[in-house]
Amino acid sequence: MNNEKTPLSEQELLYDPMFAKNPNAILQDNPSKGIFGKVALKKAAFIIVLFFFILLSMYFSFRTVSKAVYTYSENGVFEDGTPAYMLSEYHGDSRKVLIVDYVRDDKDVPDETKPVREIGKYAVNCNEALNFIYISDSVEIIDPKAFYTCKNLKAFFVDENNPNYKSVDGVLYRCENGVPVEIMMFPAKNPEYRASLNLGLEIPDDPKTNGSYFLHYEELEKEKGTLQEDSSEKNKLQLETENNTSKYDIPDTVKVINELCFAECYSLKYITISNNITDIEPLAFFKCSNLQEINIPDSVINIGSDAFSSCTSVKDIFIPSSVKTIGHHAFYNCSGVNEVRMECSEEEAKEMELGQMWVPQQRKVIMLDIEIKYNETREAK
Repeated sequence: MNNEKTPLSEQELLYDPMFAKNPNAILQDNPSKGIFGKVALKKAAFIIVLFFFILLSMYFSFRTVSKAVYTYSENGVFEDGTPAYMLSEYHGDSRKVLIVDYVRDDKDVPDETKPVREIGKYAVNCNEALNFIYISDSVEIIDPKAFYTCKNLKAFFVDENNPNYKSVDGVLYRCENGVPVEIMMFPAKNPEYRASLNLGLEIPDDPKTNGSYFLHYEELEKEKGTLQEDSSEKNKLQLETENNTSKYDIPDTVKVINELCFAECYSLKYITISNNITDIEPLAFFKCSNLQEINIPDSVINIGSDAFSSCTSVKDIFIPSSVKTIGHHAFYNCSGVNEVRMECSEEEAKEMELGQMWVPQQRKVIMLDIEIKYNETREAK
């Protein structure tokens, strides 16, 4: 039997899918390419490139791990000439409370000569430890996407002297002349927070002395109770949340539901959208999978892209004739819906600005096309 290795050219190897299974095949140098045809040189170059990318990966991993708790940037001056700053990044790890007032060091010591004016885009995103955010009276601007995916955020607290923002039951609003006109952010755990207040916990009015609240909150989570409907055992906090605080009413003065405002609020079941709302911004109710109803009032003009995407528990969608714009994928994956009812006529619908795939495509189970019905009334189903 011939056990000698069979030399193959580089070109032959390129087109030989069985090379990996051929132990007798070896790659020869290609003299016609000079030094660049050396197999050993190619192997060395490959190892060097691989080593470089490993070092690069380690560098960026180290930078991510070693990031400062706070990152600020200069942001002009206040009317009195005091330098202003923007909170651009926060990496608080396991900290449950964020205080936005002055530039702070990693030990949370504030520099009271450097007040914060703005909270930037994605500044506090994807933080799963935070429960409370305190905002001082110096903050004038909060980016709509500043707090997205803070999955355990319970409440905002805003200094009563802040003319631009206020907190109502832990929900953040933008104000004009002290009146809420835009709902900025509904914390994902706000229903649980309001349930805890109903069960006797006191609002932590000082960010430095909230230990008592957390202690009593943990005690509530351990106390057991029984849900009357199905006799399942749940803690008292869960019962109070499901029975009393899974519904939220937006104040009548509000005109805009902010981008990402209610996104991924899984405990929210019912929402009352006030009759003054004109704009429902993109992703406003994204993945509110337990939301039972979508009640779009006659005041709404614009529905943003993905505004109600993945609201899988919704059974009925009625769009009033006041609506002129519906963004792409506005009702995408509303899998519980088998028809979309529109108050306008089919001819009027052609005049609307409709984004791509704004209608739910199919029901997941029975795979029926979603039907659009025109000249519908709100009450009829």
